[in-house]
Amino acid sequence: MKITELSGEQLSDIESRLEEYDEQHIRYRMSGRIRLGIEEDGRLVAGLDACMTAFRILYVSTVFVDEDFRGKGYGKRLMLEMEKRARAMGATVIRLDTFDWQGKEFYEALGYEKAGSYRNDDEGYAEYFFLKRLGGSGSTAAPEDYLIRHENEDDRREVEELIRESFWNVYRPGCSEHYVMHVLRDDPAFVRELDLVMEKNGRIIGQNMFMKTVIEADDGRVVDVLTMGPICIAPEFKRKGYGKALLDFSLEKAAGLGYGAVLFEGNIDFYGKSGFSYASGFGIRYHDLPEGADSSFFLCRELIPGYLEGVTGVYLTPRGYYVKDEDVEEFDKSFPEKKKLRLPGQIFGD
Repeated sequence: MKITELSGEQLSDIESRLEEYDEQHIRYRMSGRIRLGIEEDGRLVAGLDACMTAFRILYVSTVFVDEDFRGKGYGKRLMLEMEKRARAMGATVIRLDTFDWQGKEFYEALGYEKAGSYRNDDEGYAEYFFLKRLGGSGSTAAPEDYLIRHENEDDRREVEELIRESFWNVYRPGCSEHYVMHVLRDDPAFVRELDLVMEKNGRIIGQNMFMKTVIEADDGRVVDVLTMGPICIAPEFKRKGYGKALLDFSLEKAAGLGYGAVLFEGNIDFYGKSGFSYASGFGIRYHDLPEGADSSFFLCRELIPGYLEGVTGVYLTPRGYYVKDEDVEEFDKSFPEKKKLRLPGQIFGD
């Protein structure tokens, strides 16, 4: 055994291998940062910095209020705004630490619970560790209740069965989404880093995936964006918060990979809760949709604020989503037989 000094390249290698190991155990990893400041007469008098970590925990690394402005509510305003944004990002716990001469009483007054402390009498200081659990989602899905991870090859059939069960007779008699997923995995636009499954008690109960596509802008530019789906949750777990948890995680991961925006077809009542709005509000048009036709199904969310500023144009659905009915029928023969039904609300024929 030989102990050596690590080079920068070696350190990066060690960190990468540690991250690979952690991914096997971390149930819910999100990216995102909250950086807030308060100015008075052009002068910065208070600031806060916090970042998302594993398991939907927001870690607050910096809170500062200028001495002349302490005791006047500036710190509280920063913290409350940070908590509001943390909830919107999907955080369930806020974690921070402070020394005895800093903000112990301040955090306690805001409802933070002391999770531990360390006192060093020789050096004359004490350090305190605080947590605050964020409620208010009304969801039964708790982060310790499930695991979100990448789909692997052994999952594929189970995922296709889940998609088939979730979409069967929803938009048409039978469904094609399970076959769409099957063929998209081999499409060059498929984003493997965003091919995700949600697991509960060893069973896959949800999935989501993304594809690369573009907006053909009116000014001649070609703007790279993502589209999403199929995304689904097992029927017995719907309306319990699992779908939103999977969606929010997926979007945060996409943002962390540097993608600028997501456009796709969906219901604003659900997806609006995760930051989506009508694509028409961005000046983005759905391809092949006649002028004046209802486009309320076409949604958009910027992952990088301002990414679509000044962009108007036509969104193109990746060609991989267009599958032949006869190919769907042939593929479906490999699954247990299910009855196709014509139901109210379906938007496609059989």
